[in-house]
Formats: sequence, C-alpha cells, structure tokens
Amino acid sequence: SAVQGFTAEQVSELSEETVAGFTAQQVQKLAPEAVAGFSKSQVSELTPTSLKGLSSEQMRVLPPSAVEGLTAKQVSKLSEDAVSAFTPKQFKKLVPEAVAGFSKAQVSELTPKTIKVLGSEQVEQLSKRSFQALDTAQLAKLSKDAVTGLTSGQLRTLSGAEISAFKPAKIKSLDADAISGFKPATLNDFSRRQVKALSDDQLAGLTKKQIKKAGDFVDALT
Repeated sequence: SAVQGFTAEQVSELSEETVAGFTAQQVQKLAPEAVAGFSKSQVSELTPTSLKGLSSEQMRVLPPSAVEGLTAKQVSKLSEDAVSAFTPKQFKKLVPEAVAGFSKAQVSELTPKTIKVLGSEQVEQLSKRSFQALDTAQLAKLSKDAVTGLTSGQLRTLSGAEISAFKPAKIKSLDADAISGFKPATLNDFSRRQVKALSDDQLAGLTKKQIKKAGDFVDALT
C-alpha cells in the first residue's frame, strides 16, 4: 500500500481525517522513521483498533509530544511488544487518564526504567488488577512521587515480599489515607526500619482491624 513509502514529513502533513481512516494493516506498514512525523492531534485521531498494528520499532520513534494524544482506549489496544518499547521520555507525556487503559499483561512489559518516571497522578489511575501485575523489580523503581499517589485499593494487593521493595523513605511517602488498605499479614512483614519510617499521621490511618490482626507490626512499633 502507498503508506509504505511515506516519510516523516509526509506523515506530518496528513489531515486528521486521513489519519482517522488508517487501519491496523496500514499502521503496520508505515516505516518506523515515518512514525516520527506524527503529531499529538494526529495520534488522538487514530482509531484504537488501528493502534494494534504499532510495532516496538515504531513505538520507539513516536515523538513524546505525540504520545500526549493517546487515550485510555487507544493504550488498551497497544501490543505488549509496543508497550515494552515505551521510553521514559514518552511515558512522562502520557496523560494520567490514558494510564487507566493499561492491562495486567501490558504493565508486566513496562521496563523498570520507564516505571521510574511514573508520576503520582499516573499511578493513581492504574487499576488494582494492573497494579498487581508489577513485580518487585518494577515496584522498587517507583519514585517517591509515584508512591504518594498509591491508593488503599492498590496497597491492598501488596504481599509482604512485594512491600520489601519499598525503602523506608518511600514508606514515609505513602498517603496516610491509603495506609488503611494494607492487609494485616503484609503489615506483619514490614521490616523494623520500614515500621520506624511511618509518621504519626500515617499510623493514625490504620484501622482497628489492622491493629488487632497485625501483632508483629504492633510489637515492632514499641
């Protein structure tokens, strides 16, 4: 098809209407260097289904400014291969609402380097199921800023082994209102240093049930 020979300059001149008509096969046939021509307004016109055709080579060259045009629906259709190619610069530009589109399988493909730039407003948008897909290596890369955005529902999914990925400084960053989400068994697995990192405000966020059932955790406080 004609799209095969497109240059980045030609892509940049396509009308939004033309882009909206692209099929997954056509997107697939675009040369990676041509994808570099996409703008934010063009990307927001691509149908979610057409984005199924985006490869990792193409993803790598999509301008970060264009990534800003992606919606949750579009993100949900990206192949795991394409998701694994997200660069930190691109990821920073994803609007928080778009992050809600990530599935468990996609989240597993995000590189620790990319996870590192995840912001608090973005992390907040990850569904519980998708958040649960993060492994300890990925969790360890969450920034202090990202940790401030974690919700009680997300914290409820963490096991003791997973919480060990959080350094005391990150435990300090947890939102006091979200602390109530921890399972008592997970609290019991907190290291002494993690327990000591908790502020009075955070401790005040614990529920009666947590205090009653997390004996080891309570012992470590004294």
